[in-house]
Amino acid sequence: MSSILAGLVVLPSTRQLIWVFFAAFLLNGTAAKANEADTIFVNARVYTVEKRQPWAEAFAVSNGRFTSVGSRAEVEKLKGENTKIIDLGGRFVMPGFIDAHTHPIRSQLFIDVDLEIPVSSVPTIEEFKDLVESYADANPDRPWLIGAAFQWATFLGKAPINAAFIDSIVPDRPVLIEDETGHVAIANSRALELSGITKDTPDPVGGYFGRYEDGTPNGLLYETAMQEVFRNSPNYTLQEVMEAAANVFPRKHALGITGVKIAQGDHLWAEALQALDRGGKLDTQVSMTVYEIDFYRQYSNAAVIRNHKQYESDNFRIDGVKLFADGVPFGQTMLIKRTYPGTDKHGLPATPPDLLRKKIAQYNGMGLSVMVHSTGDRGAEIVMEGTEMAMAEHGIEKVRALRNQIAHNTIVDFNDFDRMKHTNVVMEFSPSHWFPRPIIRAAEKDLGAAMLQEVWPVGPPIRAGVNVAVGSDYKDGQADPFINTETLVTRRAPGAAEGDEILGPDSATSLDDALYAYTMGGAYAMFMEEEIGSIRPGKRANFIVLDRNLFEIPNNEIHKTIVLETWFEGNKVYEGSKKVSF
Repeated sequence: MSSILAGLVVLPSTRQLIWVFFAAFLLNGTAAKANEADTIFVNARVYTVEKRQPWAEAFAVSNGRFTSVGSRAEVEKLKGENTKIIDLGGRFVMPGFIDAHTHPIRSQLFIDVDLEIPVSSVPTIEEFKDLVESYADANPDRPWLIGAAFQWATFLGKAPINAAFIDSIVPDRPVLIEDETGHVAIANSRALELSGITKDTPDPVGGYFGRYEDGTPNGLLYETAMQEVFRNSPNYTLQEVMEAAANVFPRKHALGITGVKIAQGDHLWAEALQALDRGGKLDTQVSMTVYEIDFYRQYSNAAVIRNHKQYESDNFRIDGVKLFADGVPFGQTMLIKRTYPGTDKHGLPATPPDLLRKKIAQYNGMGLSVMVHSTGDRGAEIVMEGTEMAMAEHGIEKVRALRNQIAHNTIVDFNDFDRMKHTNVVMEFSPSHWFPRPIIRAAEKDLGAAMLQEVWPVGPPIRAGVNVAVGSDYKDGQADPFINTETLVTRRAPGAAEGDEILGPDSATSLDDALYAYTMGGAYAMFMEEEIGSIRPGKRANFIVLDRNLFEIPNNEIHKTIVLETWFEGNKVYEGSKKVSF
């Protein structure tokens, strides 16, 4: 009887257990299904850029993010009924490149709207004339002809570049063409006339007019002198900016670029990028440092800066303000601590130093980072002085967290490394001119042979533990990250052999450090190091598949690398089999 009673007691609890086990089975199945990867990539040589786990052979992606990275056996634990398996055939995989200083929309506007003069090779004088003349003939209704970029090497030792030369091509309409640095332009006589520039016009603060011996302007416009002419030219429309933005980022995917920091901008740029992102058409992570005052047409961006949060979307944000400390080596407007060879000149401040320091403190107080154009070591010093002023006013850690970015850094004072680390600035090295090329030869006239060997010293600050990011400064520089990576490592022209001309050999860096600066360095500059820049569980699945392992080829062959696939947040946004470079 007791056993029967025991059975009566046991039977209901057993039934409950059955339901518990069944529920657990259902729940486990649901959990297992929830943990299933959308896609698993296997049979790859994955360079993660993560220092703790630099290499892997497989990874899983779900909902646009990496969920597992490691061995194939480990990653395939997330395989489910609906998981897609992609065999990469032993290909080399790495995070997408992040270009920490670029002008993609403006560059595309030169292609779509204005006169594009490619900088990938040096045109002859006749080729240059043909390009300008053909554009003028094809655009008879354009009131102004705007272009970029003339190269100094086209004219060096051959013919003067001046207003009279441009007049010989287009005499009846205003013409304004930037040089390859973006800080000098050439105008024809009609453009000078419409802008009221005469022999009696004084040089503006932060720039100057090139002049003939009698003081008459010769058409060359250095730094802020460009603005005296540019401000009279018509601005772009929102539709033109929108189309340029839509056109340029797919081109960047062919280079393996999945993140950019745009080093200019205004309300048109911001509205266009936000609209593209909200429409699901911005397959690139984009941040922007807007001009405080438009560099070209001189209108204020105060409203955009004040209301920057309203433009933010998932793949786009405004994270800083663009300011200017100095100019460029050409015309000796770069601010340096020593004097230029054979002169008593130190360069020319683009913004009075006291005012620049105050602006840095002001914007840091608003919680905004600043990106400051500074090619010279004295310019960088002023930026750090302004950052220290901001620290004193707003708190050390608050300002350190803003990661003020010093852009270009052509000449660097190695004695400032500790100060760079204390202020937590990002030393961004651009443009991509750190190897022997025509623009370097042209710069020697201003810098001298000795100083020329010191330009763009990327390796020393990396080794000193300074925050370093890499920017192309496209269109003024080469956008191709493989050319830039190779020349960071070799300091020679792409493909050059041992024994060929080298520029600043002590400034070279290792391949792994170069790739880190070009990925995680850029992510840090964009305040997104926990989201992008490496292949790690939890991060957005932005990666590229290449035709060769960068670590298993001679360094002087890196520039030949072909991007086979570019993936953005788990979606393939580019596939190709040919080398793309611009």
